[in-house]
Amino acid sequence: MSVAAPGRVLPGERAVLILARVCAVISALAVVAIMVAIALQVVVRALWGFTLPGMLEVAQSCLVIAVAFGLGWAAVTGDHVSVTLLTDRLSVRVNRVLDVVVWSVSAVLVAWLAYTSTTRALEATERGEQGFGIIVWYEWPWRWFVAVGFVVLLLVCVMNVARSLTGARPYDQVDRDDESVADPRAQRQQR
Repeated sequence: MSVAAPGRVLPGERAVLILARVCAVISALAVVAIMVAIALQVVVRALWGFTLPGMLEVAQSCLVIAVAFGLGWAAVTGDHVSVTLLTDRLSVRVNRVLDVVVWSVSAVLVAWLAYTSTTRALEATERGEQGFGIIVWYEWPWRWFVAVGFVVLLLVCVMNVARSLTGARPYDQVDRDDESVADPRAQRQQR
């Protein structure tokens, strides 16, 4: 993986990548849980004519995890919407400056999101927030998943600012033919 200088890894870089990867795996498992909950609900309704209590809440809660925990990895791998009509026509130097500006602004906005979602999670936890429905389903734990997802995304944004400032490309612009952020085997081979 290319970092600030050949053979040099920025402090905390590996930890941020591992954390983002772990969150991505949890996000994928949440998607599987959603599919199982929905399939189970369909089968039970088709065979026995009733619905399982709580399946809607399980699916909704897992969707929160799937989205929030997928944010950081999407920023690492570049699996987000990106239009390069303008930046493709700019020089490398101007693109480096834009990388610093854009990732810095992103870090500030995501820091605000992380802060507000954390304070909201604290308030919801103190109140023991729960939803309305047939069963008692506490909503405050899922607010913490959103807060953690934003914190992981913030760490990736900060690392991208650091990479841009040191001359390395942000993760989402890494050429997958030359270097791989997503493949830990490639990292081990380069050590």
